[in-house]
Amino acid sequence: MAAGPGAAAGLRLVAVACIAAAPGARGMNIFDFPLHFLRPWWWLALAPLPVALWMLARNAGGRAALARLADVALLPYLIDDTGARKRLALALVALAWLLAVAALSGPAWQKVATPLYVNGAARVVALSLSNDMLAQDMQPDRMTRARFAVRDLLDAAGDARTALVAYAGAAFTVAPLTDDKRTVLNLLRALQPDVMPVPGNDAAAGIARSVELLRNAHAAGDGIMLVTDTAGDAAVAAARAARAQGIRVDVLGIGTAEGAPVPRSGGGFAGGPGGLLMARRDDAALRAVASAGGGRYAILQADGGGVAALEAPVAASGQASHGERAQLWRDGGVWLLPVLLVLAALAFRRGWLLVLVVLALPLGMPVAHADTWDSWFANRDQRALQALQHGDAEKAQKLATTPGVRGAADYRAGDYAGAARTFARGDDARSHYNLGNALAKQGEYPKAIDAYRQALARDPKFADARANLDAVEDWLKKHSPPKQGSGGKQGNPQQGQQKSGNPQAGGQSRQSGENSGSNGTGSSPQPSSPQSGSGADAQSNPGPSAQSRTQSQGGQSGRDETAPSASEAARQQRETGQAAQALREELERSKGNAGKRSGTAPQAFALGQSESTQDSGLDGEQRAMLHAVPDDPGALLRRKFRLEWEQRNGQPVEDGQP
Repeated sequence: MAAGPGAAAGLRLVAVACIAAAPGARGMNIFDFPLHFLRPWWWLALAPLPVALWMLARNAGGRAALARLADVALLPYLIDDTGARKRLALALVALAWLLAVAALSGPAWQKVATPLYVNGAARVVALSLSNDMLAQDMQPDRMTRARFAVRDLLDAAGDARTALVAYAGAAFTVAPLTDDKRTVLNLLRALQPDVMPVPGNDAAAGIARSVELLRNAHAAGDGIMLVTDTAGDAAVAAARAARAQGIRVDVLGIGTAEGAPVPRSGGGFAGGPGGLLMARRDDAALRAVASAGGGRYAILQADGGGVAALEAPVAASGQASHGERAQLWRDGGVWLLPVLLVLAALAFRRGWLLVLVVLALPLGMPVAHADTWDSWFANRDQRALQALQHGDAEKAQKLATTPGVRGAADYRAGDYAGAARTFARGDDARSHYNLGNALAKQGEYPKAIDAYRQALARDPKFADARANLDAVEDWLKKHSPPKQGSGGKQGNPQQGQQKSGNPQAGGQSRQSGENSGSNGTGSSPQPSSPQSGSGADAQSNPGPSAQSRTQSQGGQSGRDETAPSASEAARQQRETGQAAQALREELERSKGNAGKRSGTAPQAFALGQSESTQDSGLDGEQRAMLHAVPDDPGALLRRKFRLEWEQRNGQPVEDGQP
């Protein structure tokens, strides 16, 4: 019958498919032609072809249907059933099927040399954590500016691996070589001089530790970035030794040549020969280290400049791994597509093209973004709260519509004046309490006291408002504002005291868990003030040294305008530290008394959140234990470095050591 040739051709194609899909067919040679199939199992799609050809050739269903409607003698004139035409149609169907399967199987007959790109660049950032990093010759201080500089270096490194080493009197590994920048940034935020077990500024130890990390990782394109203000002869020798091992040492100088006093943990400034101990940037020593290490020396500018000069070597270090090139098969199935298009044009029927276009339309539709989907299931205030939870206060400010959420966003963004204006719109206890917190952050203590009283008038059992009110009132009674100093900046509480730490509740973070985000960065005098602050970038311990490090530029300029003597500056700093300690003690007593009066531990309520969302499911004792957890992001690193130091030296570190 007429189906014979088509069916036979189909069977032959299936046989070829079985041979092609057989093991070893991925690299077979046909007539000495190197034919390779990247996806050989697609040849199994030829299996249904003989059945399809048989059904098309038989076409018995159509003839039988017409036989019931017309005379059998008329069927040859009604049905175009010539053998040649049918065989041609079957051959075209078989050819199109075969070409489609062949294209999908990925035929390849030549290889292309492709370079294997592996970014072998590796850089270790050795960051000084000496007490000199607390100097405020760069605003707000050297430590904060160093973090920003290291963050810029991490961004410039791209997919290169980066490690972080911290050193003072000894060097310790903060993060090994990794391409996970998020982990390094999280650890970077917790770094402060007080996490180091031994004080000092041993740059040579930092370089040696960095070399050890690079050698153990067998990394290519090795380099060390030293971030410090000074270095000694030992550091020059260590840099020269690193260069001998093929490791470049770049240096980023931080601070100013004029320098600034070094704050002490107990308040005031460290003393030196003939007066204050000044932390100055030693350009000559740092250039010597960079020259010995075969690297570059750049100075960190006040506007963040200087880092770009050291970014280029990092970005250019990635290259093909040792010049290796892989021989990869080139997929030649694309060359079969024009033939398929010609066959499709021959089989064109009116209406089919429109169907194909309609089916292809979804392929060009834009992909819906997550923000669009989120807007369907969450209103603007809910998305603002989500942004606050992720630390994006600016986005929350744009999304918030209700006063409570907008005030929380302004507060987290540091716009305390805007937060006060927003909270002033509300008339409930929570709004007045938050208004008092915002006013206290601005140093407007009488207005803050009035706001706390308004909150208590509406909710007499509001323990947090009572504690804050008592703390501020008692402090104002016991400590009158300091007299107008020669700098003209010490007369009002918000400049002379708030920024120095006196009316702050940063110390409360050591005895309550509410201020987990502030870390002593100038929080207001409410012990349960909800705030986010600067996270781990700020000082975790709100002692006088932290307060002196976070002094505003206004206070600094006040001292510069009149240039008081060193003894006068030290005396003023001691008085400030004593007043700050007195306020913290008063806040602690007030917090405890508030807890006793209410019968449970005082509760803290975050801005924009309701009472039901805070400490849900916790009884009074559990809540008190939770609030007693100190907010110290550097505690884990401090403990890690201390244990490592004890293992190295076989002796414990004294508690008095930083």
